Amino acid sequence: MPNLEIIISENDGVIHVAFNRPEKYNALSMEMLDGLRDATARLRDRDDLRVMLLTANGKYFSAGVDLNGGLAPDTSIESPSAFRRWYRQGAGSLHGLGDEWEAIEKPIVVAFQGPCLGGALELSLCADFRLASTDARFGLPEISFGALPGSGGTSRLVRLAGPHWARWLVLANRQIDAERALAIGIVHDVIGQEELIDNALAFCQSLKALPPEAFGAGKLAIELAADLDRSQARNVERLAVSGLFQGAELRDLMRAMQEKLASKKR
Repeated sequence: MPNLEIIISENDGVIHVAFNRPEKYNALSMEMLDGLRDATARLRDRDDLRVMLLTANGKYFSAGVDLNGGLAPDTSIESPSAFRRWYRQGAGSLHGLGDEWEAIEKPIVVAFQGPCLGGALELSLCADFRLASTDARFGLPEISFGALPGSGGTSRLVRLAGPHWARWLVLANRQIDAERALAIGIVHDVIGQEELIDNALAFCQSLKALPPEAFGAGKLAIELAADLDRSQARNVERLAVSGLFQGAELRDLMRAMQEKLASKKR
């Protein structure tokens, strides 16, 4: 049977994934996770797919993990080590998928048309680019039931917005609107509700047009540089650029630019 809780389409190099469980506020279920894994594998393994876009249908982007939808941890797990093993195994965890998004050397874009909470925000923090409508808002309510964002949400939020705002979202259980999310670095742009999807698709097409080797090397270099001191971070970028200079992509594009500039001087 087709998975009706998530819609996956492909068009012109972009794989578009849309949450489609509006009656449940797009709360994440096992079926939705399976669909996300399928789309991610397609993006990872196929050269004709260059970008992935994640959106949602309905008023909510996602209310987070559905506690009755197969993704919530089994509360009968009795030891911390057993719980960590459950995380690593990833059968019902977002943990591995987020790591995969960060590792794929292709752009992943998320466009929020409404509230994004809990596990959905944790996963979205693993994407390369995040666009929000003026109706979007963001929160991590896990502390309200005695937990914390544990699929990388706490650590990634600290990297993006710093401990100051991590305390506000994680510990104080406060939600923020799109403009505040833009100001603290959680999203890259805020767009009117009616224009969001068209803008997101156009943005994906602009990403698709970028040289794939350079984008992949740049994505890895930025991720590494975030955890290194200035000297070692510069070494990472030098390694990335030196590798690109060995490939046909850079040589061909640079030669074309040189020829274009030379023709303008005539």
